[in-house]
Amino acid sequence: MQDHFKVASQVFDIPSSGKQKKAAIIVAVIIMIISTIALPHGMRSLPEIDPFLSASTAWLIFGDLLTSYIVYSQYRASGLPCLLVLSCTYLYTGLMTTMHIVTFPGLLKNMLQFGPESQTAVWLWAFWHGGFAIGILLYIFTKVRWSKPLETVEQIFNLGTAGIVITLLTVFGMLELAMASGDLLPGIIHNGDYRKLNTSGIGPVIWILNLLALIAMGYRTKGQTVLNLWLTVAVLALLTDITLTLFAGTRFTLGWYLAKVNSAFAATVVIISALSEVNRLFIRLSEQHRQLVESGRQLEQVNEKLTQLTNLDGLTEIPNRRRFDEILAWEMVCPEERLTSLSLLIIDVDCFKSYNDHYGHQGGDQVLKMIAQTIYNGVKGIHGFAARYGGEEFVVVLSDCDAGETRQVAEMIRKAVAGLAIKHEVSIFASHVTISIGGYCLAPKDPMDQQDLIRRADHCLYKAKDAGRNQSVVQGWSRNTTAGIIRSLDRPS
Repeated sequence: MQDHFKVASQVFDIPSSGKQKKAAIIVAVIIMIISTIALPHGMRSLPEIDPFLSASTAWLIFGDLLTSYIVYSQYRASGLPCLLVLSCTYLYTGLMTTMHIVTFPGLLKNMLQFGPESQTAVWLWAFWHGGFAIGILLYIFTKVRWSKPLETVEQIFNLGTAGIVITLLTVFGMLELAMASGDLLPGIIHNGDYRKLNTSGIGPVIWILNLLALIAMGYRTKGQTVLNLWLTVAVLALLTDITLTLFAGTRFTLGWYLAKVNSAFAATVVIISALSEVNRLFIRLSEQHRQLVESGRQLEQVNEKLTQLTNLDGLTEIPNRRRFDEILAWEMVCPEERLTSLSLLIIDVDCFKSYNDHYGHQGGDQVLKMIAQTIYNGVKGIHGFAARYGGEEFVVVLSDCDAGETRQVAEMIRKAVAGLAIKHEVSIFASHVTISIGGYCLAPKDPMDQQDLIRRADHCLYKAKDAGRNQSVVQGWSRNTTAGIIRSLDRPS
């Protein structure tokens, strides 16, 4: 079960590399430098740009909700409760941001009436930023105290449903509380000036909560995984957002605008890191797939070469005895289904031992190569199969030939070898190298076994040798007669 979860949540389980930690540090330093430089000028008033506020807030809402969805998907796959807490935290901030922009004074004039003195938006801002810090602290607490995944799908579904329901109830409760701020909560903004956030102690409490969340993230997680590394950067960005907002004191100042930018970054940095890791994994997977395909192609080539080496005779480079046995066995399987005749020729080089003794083994090997290629090329055109049987013997398998036609093929081979005119000074039969051939033709559907066919062809070979060599003897089935013997009439002079 746990192995399944580990694979399923692999995007957020990936350990952060040295390069990623350096990148996170660089981003954090840039945020700190820009915020520190802007801080003394944070109260400088800038033009009211409603499209900027709408666009940045929409981006923030989009980032929060999408992050919530991605993290929740990982929770369903892994069953880790801490991911549910983190998902609900981003869901909370996304919904609270939505409520904040809806209640922002004058932004949606035609839809809702929230005047410039409305306290709702600023209280929602306080609940939003304070709630995010509390959510991060709960995430760390759950990660430490409840590190084991849930066991069953039902448990995952039930806890997930409960988490979402609690989050929605919390959001609507905070909205009701903020909208009733005139009666239940003190006023903290007047004429766009919310510096009372600081003097009332609410702002410092929110700032301290986020600082504690940042310290807890750094101390407990140490950025060991991609998720925790960039989540730490997100908490830092939100802390600078709060710092700039509290220091700016009023809306539409430099600090206020820059705070919105930091908020948007905090909402999307986790998504960006997740997508970056997914893309990196995809690139790695694609490269591994390419390597696998290339390895497969090389393996096929090696297997093909191995098959060739296994099936070919090393000296003559034509099929070997092993391949011949396979072909003949395949041809003779299920004789009742074999509708054509099957012929076997066994060929022997005459007086080859004396040739070897006189001309040497290298000369003998060269003769075997020449004869093998002559036989192989001779029967290839009629779809015959030729192989080296062993030593100076060769075999030919023919299909759909009767004894007479088999004898014609044998004679064609014999004459082709004689036509090579290879000098053989010590032969007692001819002045050149000759061959003797014995063959047997099996009738269609004949149930004769493989060994019996070889014995009959070999018997004919001995007849050819006994009759003086340099000739062929073929027995077996004929279309005109059921059996017979056909000898070559071409005798050496």
